[in-house]
Amino acid sequence: MSVLIFIDTAEGQIKKSSLEAACYGAKVAEQLGQQANAVVLGTTTDDLSSLGKYGVKKVYHVNDEKLNGLDAQVYTNVIAQVAEKAGAQIIVFSHNLNGKAIAPRLSARLKAGLVAGAVALPDTANGFTVRKNVFSGKSICQRICCNR
Repeated sequence: MSVLIFIDTAEGQIKKSSLEAACYGAKVAEQLGQQANAVVLGTTTDDLSSLGKYGVKKVYHVNDEKLNGLDAQVYTNVIAQVAEKAGAQIIVFSHNLNGKAIAPRLSARLKAGLVAGAVALPDTANGFTVRKNVFSGKSICQRICCNR
């Protein structure tokens, strides 16, 4: 079992928001006693081993020029295959335009729950409860994703 983190790129460079997602995903993995893995789609000029500084243990790089531009359906299919191969039970996306385009499709395809915009590490003491901002950030709600 593992936590899979989608590493978003632009023009071959890892986006800063993806480094934040990598750090968050690695902390979730550590909390659950799992391994943090990452998936990178398309060609990149960055050194992917640098993701290790953020807690990523393994990188699945699908190095194909056809994946350099976002096609949410294609990305969903590829990430689903990688998630299956990695044994991922949790997939972390940045809360940006690409994450918002891919995560709901992937959630539907995998028949999995989705929490968008988590603001803290999950509480795993009694299930898997995630906190997120609601009402333009004026309130916080807790969503129980699953019980153990």
